[in-house]
Amino acid sequence: MIVMFAVAMTACTENMNYKDAEVRPPAGMLFPTDGYFLELQSGSGATMNFSWLPGASEDGYPVQYEIVFFDRSSGGRELGRVDAGVKTQIAVAHKDLNRIAGEAAIESGSTGTLYWSVVASRGLNQLLSTATPRKLDIKRLLGFNFIPERLYLIGTGTEAGNDAALALPFRTTGEGEYEIYTRFSNGTFMIVDDPVAPTHSYGFQGGLATEITTPVTVPGQGIYRVQLDFNVKSASVQLVSAVGHWLCYKSELTPMTYEGRGLWVLRDYYLDANDYWVAVPAGSQDDRYHFRATIAGNPWPWECFGPTNSGEDGKPASLDAKEYFYIKAYPSTSADQWGPKFKYHGSVCEKTVDIYLDMGATNATHWFVVK
Repeated sequence: MIVMFAVAMTACTENMNYKDAEVRPPAGMLFPTDGYFLELQSGSGATMNFSWLPGASEDGYPVQYEIVFFDRSSGGRELGRVDAGVKTQIAVAHKDLNRIAGEAAIESGSTGTLYWSVVASRGLNQLLSTATPRKLDIKRLLGFNFIPERLYLIGTGTEAGNDAALALPFRTTGEGEYEIYTRFSNGTFMIVDDPVAPTHSYGFQGGLATEITTPVTVPGQGIYRVQLDFNVKSASVQLVSAVGHWLCYKSELTPMTYEGRGLWVLRDYYLDANDYWVAVPAGSQDDRYHFRATIAGNPWPWECFGPTNSGEDGKPASLDAKEYFYIKAYPSTSADQWGPKFKYHGSVCEKTVDIYLDMGATNATHWFVVK
């Protein structure tokens, strides 16, 4: 019995040892075809579809896939991977392909060649497709090779002056995309990757972002929105002539005061949210609101600063519901009285409040202070 027990325990131990399942690699790629030419686009939604034949695992469970990019067809250096999960197709962002093409030493705005294949994996076991990697001719975006993690504005014509400790941070809105609301006065400016010890410095002129070595003259006096896309070296510089709080049911726009570093304030405002429509009971509230900005160059006189969810129809659980108050800019194409809109928290209705709109925060936002 002792011998039989020892044999059984040995067998159980062997059965309990984990062993990754063997993998059958994908037999080939489907799209894009070999030698496909792709000119990359800068839009945030620009993607390229890749698809391939499925692999398999011996235990029948789904395998995981990654697209792998090389600089040569056979034995080339691996440039990067894109995880596709268990699907046999994936849309890869042009900006990711642009970064991978940069790893292949293809210059910005130039055309070069990548090769792609697919790896199937199950646990620690992974195998590259047995098919020859496919050639992809690609034209890179005309952008900067170096994309800073952060950008700062500094200079005699800025709100920071030349004080590195006061340098104005840009908000990152996407990979290689930055935005700031700020006031320029007479003087010069530079945009830098580090206000204390910059390694790259930038300016803008005629809709283009450029690398510079010395400060350049400000675009003019006033409050501006500056939007940069380093993937295509573009710069949008728009004068912001007014910002106000919009009470929807009254169509009432109340001007706000700019106080610096992207912050506007409306002080001592009586928030009259009573609804005087005949069709509703007396004393009911219409609590819809947003903000409006007059920005040069727009097709309509204003932009709506509303919730990040354009269809938002709920109310904040409290005045501390931070994400509810985050701001997104919506270029207006019509005289829409109502949306996109926020709704007031009940604690501010029929009260005198200060309203703060902070377009300089990491997440543009607003808040109320009851007086």
